[in-house]
Parts: sequence; C-alpha cells; structure tokens
Amino acid sequence: MKKRIAMAAITLLTMLSICGCIESGSDLKEDEKATETNVERNTEEDAEGEDTPEETTTETTQVEQINLENAEGSLVYVRHEVTKDYNGSDAIRIYFTYTNRSDETNTAQSTFYPQAFQNGIECEFTFGEFTETNEAESNLSKQLMKDSSLEVAFLYTLQDLSNPVTLKVNDQSADNLFEGIYQQQELILQ
Repeated sequence: MKKRIAMAAITLLTMLSICGCIESGSDLKEDEKATETNVERNTEEDAEGEDTPEETTTETTQVEQINLENAEGSLVYVRHEVTKDYNGSDAIRIYFTYTNRSDETNTAQSTFYPQAFQNGIECEFTFGEFTETNEAESNLSKQLMKDSSLEVAFLYTLQDLSNPVTLKVNDQSADNLFEGIYQQQELILQ
C-alpha cells in the first residue's frame, strides 16, 4: 500500500514539474540569454587579462563535512567510530544530526540516503549488537515533528580496517529526488 501511495506521489510531482517547465519556458529563454551575456563578458575579461572570480557550483559533491539541507530537513555529519556489528564483523557507525523541516512527521531515512564505500565497493548496511543497543541507531526509526532534531547513526560492515571509507549521502527530498544531488566525504579509520 505504501509503495502505491509513494508511486502516486512521485507521478503527481513529475506531472506538476512538467507543467511548471512548460509554463516557465519563456522565463528560461530570458535566463539563458542572461547567462550567455555573463559568459561572453567573462570571456572578454579573460581575453583582456583581467581576473575573474573562480567558477562555483551550486552543489559541491566532495566536502570536508557532509551538511545537506533541503526544504524537508537537514542531515549533518557528526562523527564516526569503528565497532562490531551483530555478527561480530568489523563495522563503521556513522553519526549525524537530523532535523525535520517538513510539516509532516519524518525520519532521517525518508529524506536522505547515506551509503558507505570501501575500496570502491558499497558496504552493506547492518545492525549493531542486540545486547548493547546504540541510542542513535534506535533513533533511525523515530518520527520527528517539524523543527525537531535528533542524533541518528547508520552502521555499515567494513571490508578491512586499513582503507578509508567514502561516505555518500543522497538528497531524496520530493523536490530533489530526480536531481542527483549528493555530498561525499572521506572517513579515515583509526
């Protein structure tokens, strides 16, 4: 049932996006002309030897500390630790502060999708030891009301203890679901 509702919502959002694009077509043409004019100006300034500001992108992918924000919430990297999973395998627990900005109750997992990679291969999501519960891991399933924050933790099985882990967090908010927005950060294991 939840999958049907999610698919209906995605379909509706896609249709609304397409309608918005059609209506704002003339605005896009004006924006493109303004961009072309700015590019021409910068090219002329470069040719004259004047300094131009460095190019900046609206979404940086490689960051020192993950801090993703959207209309539905934010997810900020806090720390990580090497530990064991429920099976006794080496694992990495990654802590974040999640804030819900949506009018609806949400969990961190409903807005953001963190992944861990080691040696270029995705690490499996796992669970901690059942005898020693981790509060931040337990918080993953907790719903938060608007403007509430909570520390959450994701646990991934490691391939080894010497190579770094690349943490990648995808923005899965309704506005950005199909935009491919993400940030990634390197985590050193100690």
